[in-house]
Amino acid sequence: CTTPVLRAARADGRGKRDDPGTMFTADLVQERGTHAFFDQLRIAPTGRPWSVWVFFAEGSGAFTGWYVNLEEPHVRDERSVYTSDHVLDLVVDTDRSVMRKDEDELALAVAQGVFDRSKAAAIEETAAAVERLIADWGPPFGDGWETFRPAPEWTIPRLDQ
Repeated sequence: CTTPVLRAARADGRGKRDDPGTMFTADLVQERGTHAFFDQLRIAPTGRPWSVWVFFAEGSGAFTGWYVNLEEPHVRDERSVYTSDHVLDLVVDTDRSVMRKDEDELALAVAQGVFDRSKAAAIEETAAAVERLIADWGPPFGDGWETFRPAPEWTIPRLDQ
């Protein structure tokens, strides 16, 4: 399915990773787009500095793995959810193997002043804590989300902007 999204984009029209030297310093604009790479369910536990994305093959709905997005704990109001990305992520395969993703980009974020070394160390400790949670197959990993399917009557969300 294709879900409309608002996302940050470089004001100069380049892709996010086209110029690593300005990856975190380039001016940004908001753009409309669609999320259509794969089907996913996002789980954002209250107060946690991460969310878990459960991936499904587009079309067949077959479970294809997990993605852990390290980020600020989500803050919710009556209309929106707010968070801020911490760059480093974890990819969890269907066999439960774990790989860190974007360690190089976390180093760039420090070099470009987004995070100081103390914050980067805290982000890496969060990654280690989630890796331990995965090793224990704690929630939400052991909660059966890989079998989730949306109700057929649910509609694709739309943007109200």
